[in-house]
Amino acid sequence: MVVFYLEILCILLYGAASAAAAFGIMRGRRPAARAGKALYFCAVALHSAVIGIESTATDGTLLSGPNIVMLASWVLAVVCALGLAVTKRGIGFAAVAAPVAAVLIVVSQWMEILDPVSADNLAFYQWPLLVPHIVLVFVACACFAVSAAASAMLLYQRRLMAARSAKVLSLETPALDTLANIARMTALVGLLVFTGAMLIGFTHMVALYAAMARTHCLGTIGYLWPRVALSLLVSAVWSAYAVLSFLAPWAAGTRTRALISIVGFALMVALIAVSAG
Repeated sequence: MVVFYLEILCILLYGAASAAAAFGIMRGRRPAARAGKALYFCAVALHSAVIGIESTATDGTLLSGPNIVMLASWVLAVVCALGLAVTKRGIGFAAVAAPVAAVLIVVSQWMEILDPVSADNLAFYQWPLLVPHIVLVFVACACFAVSAAASAMLLYQRRLMAARSAKVLSLETPALDTLANIARMTALVGLLVFTGAMLIGFTHMVALYAAMARTHCLGTIGYLWPRVALSLLVSAVWSAYAVLSFLAPWAAGTRTRALISIVGFALMVALIAVSAG
């Protein structure tokens, strides 16, 4: 299971590297581009460590389906890393290669879980796997709550300013720019954490289905589909908020972004309510 969590961390690092690189390129922010480059190298190093651990555990890398996909993702990542090391213009390729490598790692994980001869399947659908999943969901919810609260305060202050109310002078709240920064940064952290939670949760669902299929169990996982649908919707809304806040702020106004944040938090609360029901 340690390797599984390292792979999840690797996926998140690739995603963060791609996002930072895209932000640096599209907005002309060199610090963000350098951060994306550093995150990408960290992801490649962790990716290499994961392959080394797996190879050591099996006395060599087995050229089976899941391992072939994992090696393909690693080769892609390493080639791009070499390009980054020798040229200053490779960050654009890293922004594209990073999510591709992350997707290939997920495919490799699910292929291994669905493999009937896999000896590790049991660990993927027993309850301990859900502990970090639940913790990450609540951490993401807390981040989204802070973002929504900051957005609501921002909307309230803007409304008072538009009405030229004297009450705005006595408000003990942060400035508009500070509220906007709090809203978008906590949203970004929450989205990253929630993505990790979804990866673990979806892996659990796939493993549960595979286990029932192998044992010819008549059980159903239909009760999970509302959670899956809401999870994807929450992810889509907060991803849209992140894109509009960091990559394309000109595409939507401050009010629109704030409303998206509040709607995203409402959907997150609905997801937790459905999951608890």
